[in-house]
Amino acid sequence: MSDSHTRRWPRPAKALLAMAGLVVLQFLGDVLVARTGWPVPGSLVGLLLLLTGLALRGRVPQALDDVSAPLLRHLMLLLIPSVAAVGLYAGLLAQHAVAFLLVSVGVTALTIVVTAWTLQRLLKRAPR
Repeated sequence: MSDSHTRRWPRPAKALLAMAGLVVLQFLGDVLVARTGWPVPGSLVGLLLLLTGLALRGRVPQALDDVSAPLLRHLMLLLIPSVAAVGLYAGLLAQHAVAFLLVSVGVTALTIVVTAWTLQRLLKRAPR
């Protein structure tokens, strides 16, 4: 829905619409993964759908920003199960420590390079 349709709506309604949109995108990601058999989490596909939508729109709607800000502030709470799983599989990680370290360092380096490249592109486009 465009902003022209939602400008008249009260702020809580816009927030509910933004929350529903996030849930729908995650659901769509789960459905796509289930139907295609892709070996990735459905929530990742939903996140890529969100990224695509935001890239096409060119900005983040205020309601979505309002809804996502508290989630991002408390992101560590969402990672607790992952941290607990590391402790559960410590033996398996120790068995494959070299491969784990190589992949971790490689992915971290790739993330830094892609982030720097993206930042440079955004800074070139930013008004001065």
